Amino acid sequence: MECFEPIGYVRHRYSDEEVRSRRFVDAVVEVLPQFEEGLAGIEEFSHVIIVAWLHKFRGRPLKVRPKRVAGAPEVGVFATDSPDRPNPIGITIARLVRREGRFLHVDGVDLFDGTPVLDIKALSPKRCPAGVSAPWWAD
Repeated sequence: MECFEPIGYVRHRYSDEEVRSRRFVDAVVEVLPQFEEGLAGIEEFSHVIIVAWLHKFRGRPLKVRPKRVAGAPEVGVFATDSPDRPNPIGITIARLVRREGRFLHVDGVDLFDGTPVLDIKALSPKRCPAGVSAPWWAD
């Protein structure tokens, strides 16, 4: 198994509890200097996909009850966006507000302050599938 090297970190002013309760917050993705060149052209996109290492994960359950949804059934972890996973890797789509050098100002992040970022991908319309559906309890 390969080891991953963070390319940057999520930075914001919210506590972990605020992120949990608000669900989405504004943040800055601080890309490390040696990876700044890889950001060329990203400011032309409205949204980015952020792949992160969920460094505060609490365990590896295979069944969970979706949070914030009253009466939601217990389902397999792979049917949810729970941060507690066999491999604590998170994927979030955020609106790219602006780029300032190696700093990406984003909105709509569900990651804690200090979360290591493993990769960033520009979101283009071709990545958005048509006809997506989900059960009633999926938010």
